[in-house]
Amino acid sequence: MHIRFFLSGGILFALNSSLPIRSIFLAQPDKNDLRRFEYATIPAGATCFQFGTQPQNRPFQVTDWTSDIPFFVSLDQVLQTHQVRSCLVIQNDTIQYQYYRTGLDAASWHSSYSIAKAFTSALVGIAIDEGFIPSVQTKALDYLPELAGLAQADQLTIEHLLNHTSGIGYDLTMDAVLYYGRDARRALRKIRFATAPGQQQHYLNINVALLGLILKRATDIPPAQDLTTKIWQPLGMCHDAVWSVDEKRRFEKTFCCLGATALDYAKFGRLYLHQGVWEGQPILSQAWFQQSIRRDSSRGSSFHYNYCWYMGLKAYGDFMAIGLYKQHLYIHPKKNLIIVLFNDREKPLKAERVNWWFVFRQIADQL
Repeated sequence: MHIRFFLSGGILFALNSSLPIRSIFLAQPDKNDLRRFEYATIPAGATCFQFGTQPQNRPFQVTDWTSDIPFFVSLDQVLQTHQVRSCLVIQNDTIQYQYYRTGLDAASWHSSYSIAKAFTSALVGIAIDEGFIPSVQTKALDYLPELAGLAQADQLTIEHLLNHTSGIGYDLTMDAVLYYGRDARRALRKIRFATAPGQQQHYLNINVALLGLILKRATDIPPAQDLTTKIWQPLGMCHDAVWSVDEKRRFEKTFCCLGATALDYAKFGRLYLHQGVWEGQPILSQAWFQQSIRRDSSRGSSFHYNYCWYMGLKAYGDFMAIGLYKQHLYIHPKKNLIIVLFNDREKPLKAERVNWWFVFRQIADQL
């Protein structure tokens, strides 16, 4: 999720009459947005799945590569150097390491930002498995008549939206309306195609916002309710979660804006670690999992991103969901490993230099 507005000398360069007023004053997404915006509640069920625990944290030595010299220090030191909210290392269903910043604990909510896109992708897969949507090749116009008449819209498929190969051009106002606006569907008026669908990958929030609208119209169930019954409660999430909505239509911001505990995010990672099966029960079909977690550079897509998941290194066989400020849900099937990392915004240069993927693989190498 990329939403940025710039202030200089008291002048907002992005200012124009069509930008939501909140985007001017709030400027950057932050941890307070979960409670600042209205939301739909995703209630936990009667069952609470618990990971096993160790008497003490397993010691890991890592470098974050923010220096040109590889200084290896404890994982504790690296996390404390950055704006890390929480970090979990879970192997074989046992928490090997856990860290919470002072003032936070296992019951604290963390903003998902674009990690939510992976949840939306899963809901699309379930809707296809259940017959509400015929396939990923189904035309978006079947559910989005608002796009009729736009050049290239008749070529747009659900798969294009999943892979960000829609061809829709970026528009600052469209992004601001999606995140800050009181009526997110106003963003549909800003849609224009820069290229034909299926030619190139361009990561845009509007793609997954449209998937949310397609889900609602195909199933006649709000995405938050669908997430509750199809994923949240079957996976034994221990805490309620929230999904931000716009104020006018209570439309879920399906491209971002889930709020949940680190441990409950880890359970979603465990679902994908086990290829869509939870305690012997299929939540996602094997076909959908295989279709999602693969490399496919055809039809404008890239080798490293598929269906809202980032593919890692072939040698590791790892993959991950990633959000703004470098939130990570990292999955390493060969090591039966899940790593959850949530951050607040930090100084751009420092944030850009750290590569958390490298840190996670250093951890994996020590297990």
